[in-house]
Amino acid sequence: MTCNKSRVVLVVLSVAAWIVSTVSAEEPPGVKLMRPDSLVGWDCGDPAPAGWTITQGRLSGKKGSTRLLSAWTFGDFQLRLEWSVAGGGVCKLLMPDVPAGKGLELLLREGDGCGQLNDGDKQLSPGVKIGPVKDKMHTAHVGRAGGKLSLAIDGKQLYQVDLKAARRFGLGLAVTEGEAAVAQMRVEEPPGEPIFNGKDLTGWWTPGNPKAWVVDGGDLMLKNHGGNYLRTEKEFGNFSISMEYKSKKHCNSGVGIRTPRNGWPSGDGMELQIEDRPGMGKGSTMALYGNVPPLARADKSEQWNRVVIKADGRMVSAWVNGELVQQCNTFHHPELKHRFLKGWIGFQDHGRWIRIRNLHVLQAPDGLGLDAWQKPCKPLATTGLLDRLMNPEQLAVVDGLGSGVAAKAVSDDKKGEHVLAELTGPGAMVRVARTNDQGRLAFFFDGEAKPRIECKPQDLRGTLPQLAEDSNPLPTCLTYKKSLKIVLRREKGTRFNLCEAPSGPSRQIKPGPFFAYRFDYVTFPKNLPVESFTGRKSGFPRGWLSAVVYRYHRCRWGASREVSPLGQLGSEKKTIAPGKTETLIRGDGAGIVRWVRLQVGKQALGSNDLRLEATVDGEKQPAISAPVRFWFPGVVNMEGYYNFTLLCSGGPTNMLAMPYAAGITFAIKNTGSQPIEGVGLTVRVAPADDKNRGQIAGRMRLRGVFQPAGEGSNELVRWDGAGRWVGLVYQQPDGPPTGIGQLDVDGKSVGGWAAPNLDSFLGIAGQSRAALSGRIGSLSWRYMMLAPVQFQKSLVLKANTNKLGDRLALFYVKK
Repeated sequence: MTCNKSRVVLVVLSVAAWIVSTVSAEEPPGVKLMRPDSLVGWDCGDPAPAGWTITQGRLSGKKGSTRLLSAWTFGDFQLRLEWSVAGGGVCKLLMPDVPAGKGLELLLREGDGCGQLNDGDKQLSPGVKIGPVKDKMHTAHVGRAGGKLSLAIDGKQLYQVDLKAARRFGLGLAVTEGEAAVAQMRVEEPPGEPIFNGKDLTGWWTPGNPKAWVVDGGDLMLKNHGGNYLRTEKEFGNFSISMEYKSKKHCNSGVGIRTPRNGWPSGDGMELQIEDRPGMGKGSTMALYGNVPPLARADKSEQWNRVVIKADGRMVSAWVNGELVQQCNTFHHPELKHRFLKGWIGFQDHGRWIRIRNLHVLQAPDGLGLDAWQKPCKPLATTGLLDRLMNPEQLAVVDGLGSGVAAKAVSDDKKGEHVLAELTGPGAMVRVARTNDQGRLAFFFDGEAKPRIECKPQDLRGTLPQLAEDSNPLPTCLTYKKSLKIVLRREKGTRFNLCEAPSGPSRQIKPGPFFAYRFDYVTFPKNLPVESFTGRKSGFPRGWLSAVVYRYHRCRWGASREVSPLGQLGSEKKTIAPGKTETLIRGDGAGIVRWVRLQVGKQALGSNDLRLEATVDGEKQPAISAPVRFWFPGVVNMEGYYNFTLLCSGGPTNMLAMPYAAGITFAIKNTGSQPIEGVGLTVRVAPADDKNRGQIAGRMRLRGVFQPAGEGSNELVRWDGAGRWVGLVYQQPDGPPTGIGQLDVDGKSVGGWAAPNLDSFLGIAGQSRAALSGRIGSLSWRYMMLAPVQFQKSLVLKANTNKLGDRLALFYVKK
C-alpha cells in the first residue's frame, strides 16, 4: 500500500512539474500542430476542408468555411495558439468527446463573451470582454490537468472549471461569424513514464545479440552490429513517445511500434524510419517505412534530435524538433490498415551507431479515437485501381471500371510520326508493352496541342507514375480526364526488338524488322473523380504509390503480412496416395481468403499429378480444380521474385482473394501413380463481421477453368455469364508458338488482341518474370489485376490454332 501511495505522489509531482515547466519556459514548449503550407492533420472530418487558406503557418477562414477536425485526441494537455478576428468574427475551438459527442466549444472573439465555454448545451463559463490588440495577434492558453481545465487570454488567467478526469477530447476549429485566423498552435502532453532506466536493459529484449546494445553515460547506444530490434517486453496500444536521438552520418535505424512479439515492424507493425541522409523518400526520417514518406525534414545531422511519436487508434503522427513531419490515417491506407494496433516499441539495429535518451511513453486508453476518423473517404479513380494490387479482394467488387487494349505495329521503314493510340476518358493507361526502344513517345492529354510528356521509350519507367521496377512491360497508372493520344516520333536509326533476358530494367533489346506497342487501359465511371497527369505523383493520396512499390518488393522477399491480426486455417502435412483426394481445410461461415499457401516438395510442382481444389458456399463442384503448378506458376522453382500475386516464404503462395458466404473447403488430389509426401495447406482468412457480411455475400466469386491440352477447339478461354477475366496460366505445347486470333466479349469482337504469339499479351519474349506476368520454361502466366476484362454475357478468347496446351483461366464471376 505504501508503494501505491508513493506512486500516486510521484505522478502528481510529475504533472505539477510539467505544468510549471510549460508556464516558465522562455521558448514555446510542445510541438506544432500545423504545417506552414497545408492542412494535413486537419482534414479528418466530413466534409473535406473548404473555405480555408494557410500561408506561412497562418490559417484563415470565414463564415461558411467547413469545420476542421484534427488527427489528435488528448487527455491532459497544454495548448497554445495565436488568434485574430475581423468583421465581428467568432472562432470556435472545438473539443469533441472521444469517441463521439459534441464535447466542449470555446469561443474566441473580441468584445463580450471571449472565452465562453460550453459543454454540449451547458454553459460552463460566459467568458469576458476582450479588446482589440494592435499589430499583433491575441494569444490563448488552454490547460487540462486531471479534473481541471483552465483558460488564459493574452497572458491573463480567465478561469478554471471542473471536468471529469476520465474524459478525452479531440480538437477542431470552426468560424461561425466574420473572419478569423489562428497561428503558432502548439500542444504539449505530460511525458508519461520512462521505459528506459538509464542503467541497464531491464524490460527490453532482442532475438539478436543483446551485447550489441549497451548503456553508456545514461544513454541507450547501439555499439555493435547484430542487435536486431531491441524491443520492450511490454506491449503498447495508444500512446505518445517522447525521446531524443543522435546518430552518425548515414545512420539507418528506426522506431518500431505496435509490433507483435515475433513480428517485424515494416511488415507487421510499423517502423518510423531514422536515416541521417538527405531526401524525402519512403525511407527518410519519420517515414512510415516503405509506405508513407515524411511531410518534411526537420532532423539535424549528427546532432541531438527531439522526437514525439503519437499513435492514436489508426492515426499515426510524428514530430522532429517540434515540427510536424508525419501524419497518416492508416484506416484509409491500403497496406497499413492491416497492421496491428498493439505491440512492442523498439529500436532497429541496421549497423550504424545511434544513441537514445530521455525515452518516455504516455499511455492512452485503448480504442480507435474519434468515430469520425473511421468514416470512408470519397473514392478516387486512382485509389480504386491501385487497391486491386494491394488488396485483390477489390477485384471481386462490382465497381463500374472497364478496360480495353490498344495495339499497333509499324514496319521499320516508316519514319515520322505514328499515332499509336487514341483513348477516350475518363480513364488510365495501366500497362505498356513494346518491342522497340527507337524514337520518342509523346503523350497528349485532353485535346491539347502540346504533349505533357515526351521521352524515349526506355525512359518511361522514370517518367510515368511508378508501380514497379519493371521497364517492359511497364505497369503504371497514367490518368486522363477527357482523352489521351500517344504518338511515336521516329527518325532514322538502328532497329531494335525485344529479346530474351532477365526481368526488370536490365531487359535488353536486339535488332528486329518492326516495332509494336500494346497499351492496356482502364475506363472510369463518370462519378469517380479523376485528374489528368501533371506529375508522377499527381492524383494519388500521399503514400499510395510508395505502398504499391513496397508491396512489389515484399513479394520478392517472399513474404507479405506474415504475422497478421487475421485468422488462419492450416492442416497437418499428409501423404496423399495415388488416386486419393484429401480435404485439408474446411472453413465455416462467411469471409475472404486472402491467400492460399501450399507446403510440398519442389518436385510436386514439376508435373500435373497434384491438384488443388477449392469449393465455396457448399457448391457441388469445385470453384477451382487445377494442378498446383497452375495455382503457383511464378514460384514453381521455389524462388521469390518481384511481383504482386505470388510468394514463396513457407511454401508457394497465391494472393488472389476468395470471398465466400457459406463455407469454403480446400482439398488435395493425387492423380499420379506414386504417393506424394509432406503435403500441407495454410490459408489466411478475414472472417466476416456484422458490418461486412452482406457486402461479402454480394461479391463475385473466384472461379477457375482448367482445360487439358488438345486439338479439338481453338478456344483458349471461355466463360458464359457475367464477371471479369483476371488471369491465364498456359503451358505451351510442342510446335509453333500459340497466338491469339481474337477476343469476343458478349458476342462482339474486341480490338487490340490479335497477335501471332503470346508475347504481346505477356509483355515478355523469352524466359522472364515480371510484376504481373512471366514465363518459366514452357509455362507462362498473366494476371490482369489492373485491367481485367469485363463481360456481361460471355467471354471467348480464341487462339490462332487448334493445337492448345494445358491452361487455367481465372475469373471473378457473379453468382
